[in-house]
Amino acid sequence: MRATNFLCVTLVALSACSPSEKTQTGEGLRSDIPLRSVDFFMKNDTDRTEMEAVCTAWKGSQRPITSWPAVVTENCNNADTAKYQLIQKREREKFKKQMGI
Repeated sequence: MRATNFLCVTLVALSACSPSEKTQTGEGLRSDIPLRSVDFFMKNDTDRTEMEAVCTAWKGSQRPITSWPAVVTENCNNADTAKYQLIQKREREKFKKQMGI
């Protein structure tokens, strides 16, 4: 009985913390972007940073990721992958330089 009451109180508290669907207007959430590949984002820093801003807006909307448009999900994943591949490449080059290779 106590566990059920605790669960109910927890669910009410959690639902009160997230914005309701009525207040989520979708303003500022872009989905009018072309699908870009990891290679594209690796070669185009400005487009990658722009996409990261779009992804930040979507993440901040507190909408479930399963409700995001596919183009946004794919581009966010590709931009993140490109970012980390560039970091790994810089770290490899730094390591090679330190090793004298």
